[in-house]
Amino acid sequence: MANDEHMGATETYAEYKPAKLTIGNPHPDSVVETASLASVPPPEISYTLKIPDGVIEKGKLSALQLEAIVYACQKHEQTLETGERAGYLIGDGAGVGKGRTIAGIILDNYIRGRKKAIWISVSSDLLVDAERDFKDIGASKMPVHTLSKTKYGPLRFGNRNHGVLFATYSALIGCSSSAKGLNTRLKQIIAWFGEDFDGVIVFDECHRAKNLWPAAGSKPTKTGQAVSELQRILRNARVVYASATGASEPRNMAYMARLGLWGPGTTFSATKNFVEALEKRGISAMELVAMDLKLRGAYLARQLSFQGVTFSVEYVSLTDEFIGMYNEAVNWVSNKGSTR
Repeated sequence: MANDEHMGATETYAEYKPAKLTIGNPHPDSVVETASLASVPPPEISYTLKIPDGVIEKGKLSALQLEAIVYACQKHEQTLETGERAGYLIGDGAGVGKGRTIAGIILDNYIRGRKKAIWISVSSDLLVDAERDFKDIGASKMPVHTLSKTKYGPLRFGNRNHGVLFATYSALIGCSSSAKGLNTRLKQIIAWFGEDFDGVIVFDECHRAKNLWPAAGSKPTKTGQAVSELQRILRNARVVYASATGASEPRNMAYMARLGLWGPGTTFSATKNFVEALEKRGISAMELVAMDLKLRGAYLARQLSFQGVTFSVEYVSLTDEFIGMYNEAVNWVSNKGSTR
C-alpha cells in the first residue's frame, strides 16, 4: 500500500526547480508542481531585473520568487492584439511567498521609475502583511497608502504623491452620494493614475472577482465589474493576477482579460466562446490552458511538497462542559439571527 501511495504522489507532482533562472538562493522548503505543468518548459529569460544585488545575495527573495518576478516583468513587456498590455497570473500556493513576489514586482518597477502601483486584496488587515513583505525584501521605505482611509475627491497623500495604493475589493466598489465629481473609488483611482498609467496593478486573491461571468440566471457582481472596468480603462497597466485557485473553472477566469486567452489573435473570439468551449471539455481542458499559459510565460503555479507528511484521524470525547458551551453558542447565534 505504501508503495502504491508513493507512486501516485510521484505521478501527480514533480519536484520544482527554476528551469531557466540562474540567480537566487534555493527556496527554504521543498516545492512541487503538477506533473502536467512540469511537462512543459517556460520560455527563455530575456528580462534583466533592477532589484538590488544585495537583496538577491542575502536571499531576501528566493530563486522561486525571483523566477516569478522575472517572468511577470518579462510578460509585461508584451502587447496583446487588443492593444492592451499583457498580464501575468501567479498561481502559487501557501508557503511559496506570493506576497514577497508581488512586492518584488512592484519594487522592480518602482526602481525603473514607475512610482505608482495599486495592490488590491481581500482585507484591510492584509495591509500589515504587505508592509512586512516590502520590509522583508529591503524596501521598508516604500510609501504605502490606504484607499479606504481617504476622502472622496482627488487623492492626496501629502508631499508623497507616489507609492503603493493598498485597497480592498469592497473599497474598490465604494461610492458616495454626497461627494461630487470623483464620487466613486474607481474614479479616484483612475484620476490618480491617469489613463496612460503603465505601472503595476495587483489583483491579490483575484478569485474574489470570479463572478464577472456568473451562472445562468445570476448577474455579474459589482466587484467583478469593477476589476474588469479598471483593466479596460488602464490599458497600459502591468496587471498581475494572484490566486492559488484563480484558474479552477473557465467562467471564473472571465475577468482575466490580460492573459490573451480570447479576443483578436486567439482561437476564441470572445469570453463566451472560451468559457463554453472549455466547460464542454471538463478539467482536462483547464489543464491544457494552464500548460499553454506556462509555455507562453504567463503563469507559474508551485506549492509546498507534502513529502514526508503523515496524518491521522483522532476521535476526541466531548465533555459535558464543552457540549453545554457549544449549545449556548448555537442558541445565541440563532436568537441573534431571528431578531434581524
